[in-house]
Amino acid sequence: RVNQHMLEQEAIEAVIDITYKEALTEQNLEPLERGEIEDLNAADDKTLTYTVLVSVRPEIKLPTYTGLKVTQHATQISDEQVAAEIERLRERTADFSEVDDGIQTGDYVTIDYAMTVDGEAYPDGDTTGYPLEVGTDTFFPELNEGLLGVKQGETTTVTTTYPTDYSNKDLAGKTASFEITIQQVRRMIKPDASDAWAETISQGALTTIDTLRERLKENLQAMASQSDHDQVRNELVRQVVEQAELDLPETLVDEEFSHLMEELEQKLTQQRMTLAEYAEAVTRTEDDIKNEQMLLARDMVRRSLVLQEVARCEKIYVTDEDVDAALLSFAQGGRSLKDIRKDLEKSGRLNSIASRIFHEKVLGFLEAQAEITVEGQPTDAETTEAPAADTDTPDATE
Repeated sequence: RVNQHMLEQEAIEAVIDITYKEALTEQNLEPLERGEIEDLNAADDKTLTYTVLVSVRPEIKLPTYTGLKVTQHATQISDEQVAAEIERLRERTADFSEVDDGIQTGDYVTIDYAMTVDGEAYPDGDTTGYPLEVGTDTFFPELNEGLLGVKQGETTTVTTTYPTDYSNKDLAGKTASFEITIQQVRRMIKPDASDAWAETISQGALTTIDTLRERLKENLQAMASQSDHDQVRNELVRQVVEQAELDLPETLVDEEFSHLMEELEQKLTQQRMTLAEYAEAVTRTEDDIKNEQMLLARDMVRRSLVLQEVARCEKIYVTDEDVDAALLSFAQGGRSLKDIRKDLEKSGRLNSIASRIFHEKVLGFLEAQAEITVEGQPTDAETTEAPAADTDTPDATE
């Protein structure tokens, strides 16, 4: 009743699992993958031989990574930037009303049009309910200008001449006319930047427009300071990675390239685009895009390996305590850390959290050992240090 072949396969897998680990230890090898088993031979005398082809961690020669010198520019938020943020909030809370006067730049209109080319109706050239924001539409520039001053319900004609190298060969070099009927004209009515408006958008937390400006400046300053900090860390990593000496394992590069291409194709699928259509939209070829992704993959693998080597030399590790501390933000409704760990592990997010902690530790180490010169920092008389505002909600409504 015993399947002899299955029993032998289980025994072979068990032997390989044990002897493969022993061989790695004996040869002092750090594999980057499980490896591919070749030339497996289970002889009649029950001896087993096999060969494993595996990519191992390359030898990495690190440059001096302590005492690196970098300059940090301390960005200061201006009143103009705060004013621009106020305008953005006004636009976000604006109302839209139909208007009967002539169309202005910035109006939102809905049009129907009939298309003719060289005086003949163009097949499938008629469209109804076409929406556009006057002044920003890219259908053809003449459309933005040709609609100015036209009122809702009126009809106008706009013409355009297509370039000789136009992608649609039927239209290349030809002149087209569009008879346009304005179905609807809506105009953005922005609220006044008043105390009442500030109180409304902050849900009562801020009672005056001046306090809103102060909160916006605090949050924008916190975001700018974080960006300055990130640039310092990026520069430190750049110096170490560029000066490190190593041969990239092509297996890892190929895996990262495949991952990047999968992510890109998923994003394009969500946008209902093919890779060929995307390439045409960004004036690239598919090979150009693949080459760019391959270069990115090589950079990412190189960066990862170098940072791992720094961590190995400095004995920087991610402990269970580190992960548990990060998981506390997920602890809601009385859930235990064990249950949270299990759920995150199942979804694959636990590795991402551990990776983020690891990089924070390594970058923190490089930063702590570096010589950082700060430029553009205001004096105490000019300003105080910006508070750590909530950078996830830059609208300053909390």
